[in-house]
Amino acid sequence: MKNDKSSIHPSLLTRKIIHIDLDAFFAAVEVILNPKLKNKPLIIGGTPSSRGVVCTASYEARKFGIKSAMPSAQAVKLCPHAIFLKPNFEAYKNASREVFKIIRNFSDTVEPMSMDEAYIDVSDSKNATLIAENIRKNIFSDTQLTASAGVAPNKMVAKIASDINKPNGITIVKPHEVFPFMQPLLIKKIPFVGPVTTKKFSEFNILTCSDVISAGRDFIINTFGATSEWVYQRACGIDESPLETTQIRKSLGEEETFPKDITLMEHKLRELNKILFNLIICLKNKDLAAKTVTVKIKYANFKVRTKTKSYPLYFYTEEIIAKVALELFHDFKCENDSIRLIGVSVSNLIDRKDLLQETLFSNYI
Repeated sequence: MKNDKSSIHPSLLTRKIIHIDLDAFFAAVEVILNPKLKNKPLIIGGTPSSRGVVCTASYEARKFGIKSAMPSAQAVKLCPHAIFLKPNFEAYKNASREVFKIIRNFSDTVEPMSMDEAYIDVSDSKNATLIAENIRKNIFSDTQLTASAGVAPNKMVAKIASDINKPNGITIVKPHEVFPFMQPLLIKKIPFVGPVTTKKFSEFNILTCSDVISAGRDFIINTFGATSEWVYQRACGIDESPLETTQIRKSLGEEETFPKDITLMEHKLRELNKILFNLIICLKNKDLAAKTVTVKIKYANFKVRTKTKSYPLYFYTEEIIAKVALELFHDFKCENDSIRLIGVSVSNLIDRKDLLQETLFSNYI
């Protein structure tokens, strides 16, 4: 692709987007609270004895292959000298508020994605890179937290770019660089391209964005369906999605499709607990409360069943969500059934800052 403006997709010439991503955020906050933990392999999440999973890990721990959502029992085998800490959400939330105050000093158009991640639209500025550097410098000087940044013409490329020079780095992708930047990337690096899509494409030896382009738009649509044009566009580096600055989601969910059907109840409960842990982290990150819990299972024969329970008051604590979800799961009476998917979602959501005390469950239901 030529680098002249006539060959560049028009959407790449209109916006300047920064993606800010705090580095190992939970672990970094713990080090600030206790400097003796600096340079130690920290794992934030459940303890190995509790069937918990890893929420996040310091970079010192990641060197041992430890990743988010990994069972803590597996993590301790990879790094026996790791220090396990339970999440301190109040501290993380306070630190996040300070970071977003800094970010909003640079732009009114900010889309928070979680406690530690945000998109910033600086399209009206002359130098987006300078703004990104100043945001990173101010975050560090005011909070001692480091952040990585991606600067690009759209959200997708900015997010991918922010991950390239982690930790504490910055990557700039200019409009004429977007297409060549995307080509060598595995398609699983595209945000929201999951393992199911990746597997389908791999069966045709389509592994990278370059493979997608080589296969051609018509082949992609004819082989994988009309919705797959979305993947083709992303492989070209095109993402015209706007920043959503005030959106409250109607529902929030986590689910897992297993590589092999599972039958043992112990295995089912272990997977359910991992899904619950990730969902609760996400709910707390977004400062939301819910009134409804839904559990979904898909059997080996692909039959799908769901069970839902709603309450008149809002809730957000781990104890309540886990209690309701486990009750719903046991209601399926699936002890002897083979299952290929488990999912849990919460709905009827509200921003927790809008809650009144009398509308909140504070104890077990």
